[in-house]
Amino acid sequence: MKLRERKRADFLVEMTPLVDVVFLMLIFFMVSTSFTVSNSLKLELPSSKASSQDKPMKEVLISVDAKGQLYVQEEAVEDGDLRRRILNISKGDPNMRVVLRADANSLHKRVVFVMDTIRELGMGKLAIATMPVGSP
Repeated sequence: MKLRERKRADFLVEMTPLVDVVFLMLIFFMVSTSFTVSNSLKLELPSSKASSQDKPMKEVLISVDAKGQLYVQEEAVEDGDLRRRILNISKGDPNMRVVLRADANSLHKRVVFVMDTIRELGMGKLAIATMPVGSP
């Protein structure tokens, strides 16, 4: 009894289903990933139509929450300690930018107090943080 030898078929890998699977995985990860910026302080910033300049630079971040509490670089400070903290971070550099993030419901006199303190220190670059119009 003689058995026929089978010819070995060439192994062929189809690329189309592989590309489809990789594409579907890419879409799944893009949809399931959330891109949220979390801040430790919950502030409701006022809105503005002006665009911001995103230049990476060292800056002093001062926040005023709705209750009037002051924060420097997200650490709570008292009114009397504000000047010292700003000077420690800026190291006396009058050209360092100061970013003021004030809650939309904060008292105006607290914001003016911070602005006066910055002016007394001779720091001329003050930016007020806002949310773009139409953003939640």
